[in-house]
Amino acid sequence: MHPDNVASPAPDNANVDIMELLRRIRIPEAKRYISVRPVEGEFMHRWVKEHNLSRTLEIGLAHGASACSIMSAHNGTHTCIDPFPDQSGNLGLQNIASLGYTPRLDFHNGFSHEVLARLVAEKRSFDFAFIDGNHRYDSIFVDFFFVDYLLANQGYVLFHDAWMRGTQLVGSFIRRNRKDYRKMPCPIRNMIFFQKIGQDERSWQHFREFYTLKGFFSHRVISWMSRQGILQRFFKIGNAET
Repeated sequence: MHPDNVASPAPDNANVDIMELLRRIRIPEAKRYISVRPVEGEFMHRWVKEHNLSRTLEIGLAHGASACSIMSAHNGTHTCIDPFPDQSGNLGLQNIASLGYTPRLDFHNGFSHEVLARLVAEKRSFDFAFIDGNHRYDSIFVDFFFVDYLLANQGYVLFHDAWMRGTQLVGSFIRRNRKDYRKMPCPIRNMIFFQKIGQDERSWQHFREFYTLKGFFSHRVISWMSRQGILQRFFKIGNAET
């Protein structure tokens, strides 16, 4: 076992320097363009910490930047779902272990629609959920469908990759159809943030159109840049300058 993978005693998170913590974890340079950025991790960390949220849920582990940001903000249990941790070389789990957070991690190696259904059946409850798994529209929608059952009243759900059409359409559905959710101001353009503020009281036939043009151009441009390798080179240059 790599020495960095050995779990150290769980630290006191009272005075964590989140930016320094995110610099310590290992993320391959070639993959940083798809990882949660430090400014995004800092936002999650501060929000969870300042609002005393300790029952947290995450869909999509990858290299663990978001999990480390969230877990460093509280001393409770963090539930995380990912069917393919090995596709990231298990670095997500290794980074969590290197910080001593493994004893507080409830990791589920499975597909979110299967694991979330089990958590609902177990009557689990969370006060913060981060959705960053499969980025197809239908998968994001299904993740939200189950998270809604798991989210406590006054809890928060945060979506990553707002540049994607699928993410924007799910956000538009919530804004126009779910009056029990309030859209929260978010300083990060690549995230969409909601708070659950009541119960779902829609009638059985309720439906409001939710088509939006948000993300129409960004999805196409950024997808093209990624296919051409431009996005990867941009982030590599940016990281070299910092």
